[in-house]
Amino acid sequence: MKIKFKQRNRMLFELIGQHIRRHSVLLIVFLSILIVGNIGFSFGWYYSPDEVDEFTEVAFYISQSVLLTVSVGAMIFIILAKFNKFSDFSLAILTHIFATFLVAWGTVAFCLDLSLGFSPLLYLLVIAFVAGIFVVDPFYFIGLEVLSLIPISISIAIKSEIFFGGKYVIENIFLFVFFLMITGVICFRNHHIIYRGYKLQRKLEELSYNDELTGLLNERSYVNEVENINHRIDNGEDVKFAVILMDVNNLKVTNDTYGHRYGCSLIVRCGHTLPKLFKSSKLFHVGGDEFIAFVYGEDFDNFEETMKRFDEAMLYSIVEYEGKQLIFSVARGYHIREEGQYYKDVLQIADKAMYENKKYLKEKYNMKSR
Repeated sequence: MKIKFKQRNRMLFELIGQHIRRHSVLLIVFLSILIVGNIGFSFGWYYSPDEVDEFTEVAFYISQSVLLTVSVGAMIFIILAKFNKFSDFSLAILTHIFATFLVAWGTVAFCLDLSLGFSPLLYLLVIAFVAGIFVVDPFYFIGLEVLSLIPISISIAIKSEIFFGGKYVIENIFLFVFFLMITGVICFRNHHIIYRGYKLQRKLEELSYNDELTGLLNERSYVNEVENINHRIDNGEDVKFAVILMDVNNLKVTNDTYGHRYGCSLIVRCGHTLPKLFKSSKLFHVGGDEFIAFVYGEDFDNFEETMKRFDEAMLYSIVEYEGKQLIFSVARGYHIREEGQYYKDVLQIADKAMYENKKYLKEKYNMKSR
């Protein structure tokens, strides 16, 4: 479950990175404006007639210097990313970090400024452009804004008391929250677009690696798994696994007697039953009536119990389908990998065992054909 969650998050961040890359020119323009505005704002503060204590002035210039440094660094990173020097994932991570910094900086700048002038407007533009357009995780965005809303509201109240005798507090806070709501809507909209792309990509991936009829992994996934196992063996790794080959019995008779729809029902039943029998294995439908299980983990450690569950459920039973009584039987052959064996060696032994089991079942249950 944790692995799937990490894969999901990584895929989402890669899509976010693609979204940012598409709008990289806009982000570069914004960073340029921010850099110029930062320099202008610093000069404005320097020549401002407001009298401030030394601590406030030092804190202000430190925050402005850090902002300028981070903005220039972010611009360089975005330019390099535009020429594919960095991955989409890295680009998304950087943008989230940069947006977090901007929210923190905007909060500090607003609270340090002794007027209701340029800094609130700059702060709101930072939120609107960066958090709304480029950070498309609305819950992350809202969390940042909630953390900054408390000091901002207190600062608005203090400034209103100083400059307007306590008037316009509610109006100013409402204006601030109104801007947050607008950028929140932008953020949710972009998140919806990104998440819709994520779901589409997941669907395409499932179609690419999963069998549509049974829901199990398909032949393409099977080939990848075989290549992965052989690669690990070539690297000297002691790969512990077993292979179970399966073949649905009596399929030809069912197709000839009742039609292919009834034969497919047996294949589907096998595909739906297997995941209930195996807890930690990989299950493949490789075409027609053939299934393969790569047994790992808990299933491998308790292999005898695993095969007992399999035989109880799959060897022979009569099932009802659309008023017809069908024979559901699956022949199986297996082999546990021994030292020095590659996958093809395990497969050959399992394949021979499966056909011996098929012959045994035919004789025992009087099944005349595949």
